[in-house]
Amino acid sequence: MTVIFLVINFMLSLLAIFFVIILYVKFSKVQQLEQDYHHLLKEAEETISGYVYELKEENEIFLSKITDKRHANAPTVKMARENLIDRTESEITQQDVEMLLNENEQKLSSDKKENFESLSLYEQVSHLVEKGHSLEDIAKKLNKGKTEIELLWKIRQ
Repeated sequence: MTVIFLVINFMLSLLAIFFVIILYVKFSKVQQLEQDYHHLLKEAEETISGYVYELKEENEIFLSKITDKRHANAPTVKMARENLIDRTESEITQQDVEMLLNENEQKLSSDKKENFESLSLYEQVSHLVEKGHSLEDIAKKLNKGKTEIELLWKIRQ
């Protein structure tokens, strides 16, 4: 009977050692995966930073070209404007000035409308709230339901 217990004890000890070895192998694989993950993360970070750096350089080159062209064209544009102003200065009347001002105001208001319409719904709502409009007025102006505007405003706050 003692022999049977010793054999069972020996088998259980071998089984325990086998499980410890399996756990060690699994743990080392997890550590290796973690190291690989950190390595890939570092490579991705370096790639993205290199890409951003290239974009920055391209933008700087582009901006320098634009400023160079502006400086090159500035004298000719100024001279053309001065000549135009000299020729038409005597011909301008009060009605012409008022007409130009009205056109300019209309262009500005249409530009503001286009800019306002290009904003997201939340940005439009927040802009109108800043101006002091109530949520009901905003819903009417944007052709949306009052509840929809209230929910949007409450969720974003």
